[in-house]
Amino acid sequence: MIDLRRLWRKFSDDAAPAVPRLGPKHLSELAWWERELRDDVAWYKGERWLYGRPPPEPDEKEIRATIEASACVTIVAQNLNYYSDTLQVARNYFAGKTILDLGCGPLPFSVGFDDCRIVGLDPLIDRYDAAGFPLGEFTDRVTFVRGFAEEMPFPARSFDAVISVNAIDHVDDFARTASEISRVLKNNGVLRMQVHYHAPTELEPQSLSDKEMLARLGRLGIQKLSEKVPSRPCRDSNSTKPIDPSERLVLWANDATDHP
Repeated sequence: MIDLRRLWRKFSDDAAPAVPRLGPKHLSELAWWERELRDDVAWYKGERWLYGRPPPEPDEKEIRATIEASACVTIVAQNLNYYSDTLQVARNYFAGKTILDLGCGPLPFSVGFDDCRIVGLDPLIDRYDAAGFPLGEFTDRVTFVRGFAEEMPFPARSFDAVISVNAIDHVDDFARTASEISRVLKNNGVLRMQVHYHAPTELEPQSLSDKEMLARLGRLGIQKLSEKVPSRPCRDSNSTKPIDPSERLVLWANDATDHP
């Protein structure tokens, strides 16, 4: 088996150091996650609902060294099917493979996939850790790497699969990101992505479309499997509210013939 930590360190040592490019957008995104962590803790303590989910019952609570860690580990434990449901594959689909979770964030729901090696790439990894997110609770399953999707710090053909869930619209340069996905994905590797189509925003500057997806990633054989108008669960209740009906959550994959 490939030692991904050693491979990444070697590649990083051989390559020119990346120039940090954190800017106002990233700081705003970090502030969003810091608020999210406070809400996660309040949910864990029984003080609020969170995205349509009631507070956990005592027997559902994971107990860790800090309340932040306890809350985050509980959230992940309650959502182990989230990625598999979203990407429409079984939880053992990537068994024996090495996968890249692009834009993993501080809550690595990719751990719901069984028996695979996971690398999570995000430009804010060190900031999440400093903010109190318990990344160390997941390092038995996930190798967290700080980096930008436009300049992935990995050798070519590193991954059997690249996945992304509602994250690719956060990048600054989609064309470069698509080129990097093609570079790090093995020949005949799997690409599965849930992509959020919407008007540009501060935190999500990419306004993506079917045309753009096919232009940039069509060479990998992607097909559109499904699309839906998203709904955004309210933070404080079990109800939902509609959002702009022109928005779409679209699932793209290059292995659609294997999974109708």
